[in-house]
Amino acid sequence: MNLSIQGIRKSFDEKFVLGDVSFDVLDGEFVSLIGPSGSGKSTLFGIIGGLLEPEAGEITIDGASIVNERGHISYMPQQDALFPWRTILDNVVLGQELHGEVDTTEAKRMLEFAGLGEVIHAYPHQLSGGMKQRASFIRALLSPQSVLCLDEPFSALDEFTRLDMQKWLLKTWEAHKQSILFITHSIEEALFLSDKIIVLTNSPAEVKEVIEVPFARPRDEALLLTEEFLMWKRKVLDVVAK
Repeated sequence: MNLSIQGIRKSFDEKFVLGDVSFDVLDGEFVSLIGPSGSGKSTLFGIIGGLLEPEAGEITIDGASIVNERGHISYMPQQDALFPWRTILDNVVLGQELHGEVDTTEAKRMLEFAGLGEVIHAYPHQLSGGMKQRASFIRALLSPQSVLCLDEPFSALDEFTRLDMQKWLLKTWEAHKQSILFITHSIEEALFLSDKIIVLTNSPAEVKEVIEVPFARPRDEALLLTEEFLMWKRKVLDVVAK
């Protein structure tokens, strides 16, 4: 599905957080949002998800307005947000359960694919941080929505676990090709994962630049050490800093 954000403005207590934000996420595209802390990235997610009302602008999926409407996107926050009283299997089918379309066969297949096949009946407190993040992402994938909004899902992980999760995310996304809008503060993460990077200005946020990422897919960690990757990392850093 194609997600279009056009002219979105939002303020709190007369202070504008989002100035005039416009960009598109095409069908099956992986798009990252980067910008200074407090530039309104999470606020924008709240508006896309129908939790907040914009003061101006339009948000559409395949041309149909979704402003002030919930249930059109699947959202994964910074923390795993798994319910501690539900097993891992029960957690990942929650989105389906809310829509009355539970498919435990597919859920078990995806948990197995994620290396969680042996812990489907375990509870969140029994899993590592990376395992809980994988379960949370599978829950987002299994929800019926075709647009995923991921809000810094790997920010709390150590460097090694984070790289493993990035590689797993790419492998899983390439198998399903849902449209993803991904918030990150890491230029390296944005370049490694994305088709396109949206750079936001400081608050009130506007789109400073849209960067098309040139690297072919599939990708692996060897890309991170190439001269081309380091050159593009410097280019993006220059855009963010100027």
